Amino acid sequence: MRTLYLIRHGRPVNGDAHTCSYSEDVPLDSVGEQQARNLGDWARTVSLCAVFSSPLTRCVQTAQHLGAPVRTIEALHEVDTGLWTGLSFQEISARFPEEYAQRGRHLGTTAPPGGESFAQAGARMARAIAPLLEQTEGDLAIVAHGGINRGWLCRLLERDPDEVMSLPQPWGGISAVSISPEGRYAVQWVGRMPERQPNPLLLEALLQRYPPPEGVLAHGEAVARQALELAERTEQPVDRRLLHTACLLHDLVRDRPNHPQACGELLAQEGYPELGAIVSLHHDLPQGAGPEASLLYLADKLVRGVERVTLAQRFEAARRKCTAPEAIAAWETRYRRAREIAAEFHLE
Repeated sequence: MRTLYLIRHGRPVNGDAHTCSYSEDVPLDSVGEQQARNLGDWARTVSLCAVFSSPLTRCVQTAQHLGAPVRTIEALHEVDTGLWTGLSFQEISARFPEEYAQRGRHLGTTAPPGGESFAQAGARMARAIAPLLEQTEGDLAIVAHGGINRGWLCRLLERDPDEVMSLPQPWGGISAVSISPEGRYAVQWVGRMPERQPNPLLLEALLQRYPPPEGVLAHGEAVARQALELAERTEQPVDRRLLHTACLLHDLVRDRPNHPQACGELLAQEGYPELGAIVSLHHDLPQGAGPEASLLYLADKLVRGVERVTLAQRFEAARRKCTAPEAIAAWETRYRRAREIAAEFHLE
């Protein structure tokens, strides 16, 4: 059994620009360079027999950190956006209204004028990969782009091509595909960053991309301090860095409906599924949740704003807001779980 690691390049210059610029050749920015270095650290934990890359600069720069000679393959370049290349989406909708509307309805299979669809790019990648496997033995890495990667992964997963953007492909993220001796493909995971949580530079970039509502970071830091103190009271192994980051980010999208799940999904899309899973449980904690999720759940109930409170104070205030039977039932469940976790940590 072999493993093919499919990697998206690090963040490029103007990576968040709202333009259709997939085909343009731009280098990594400082965040992308950090992501490439993180991939280099990860590459030392696996055994790669070969590294192949799209010829575009941002991919080659990323691939050069993987510890093996880099061979560029023209057919791995990004989705060809044809006449839309370099245009803003507002310009595209004004100049190509019918084509733009059609692509909105069928994102995976509609090609821009003079370009190709995600599905077509995925088929191109499939044709490019087959001979690379024949020419090599052992595990290999391919560094390419978010669009073409998604197109190929959609094929492997037999997903509806119009769901192509639901597949996580963060900058600097890794997908793993196992390949049997008979040539059968099986996707192991999709779009995970090489580290469990972002380091300070990548955390700052994440917060710039998703600016939190006012007061969220101060509350998150207060919750983190409480959670780390609670962690000292347990003999269970706790990843304190992971816990701190989860606490800091748990209310990142507090202004969205069902924000714990929304934040968990966002973090998974950004390549941190474990972090997202912890954050998604901070309102409703199931039995058997891990120590980081339990500590976040409890600490969040012991902090109001940035002020420490008792469980009774926090839940009495919350109870006054509950009028519907469903809300009262949810309040009772959450209060009971908080007391259970508090008992585990000898607070009651």
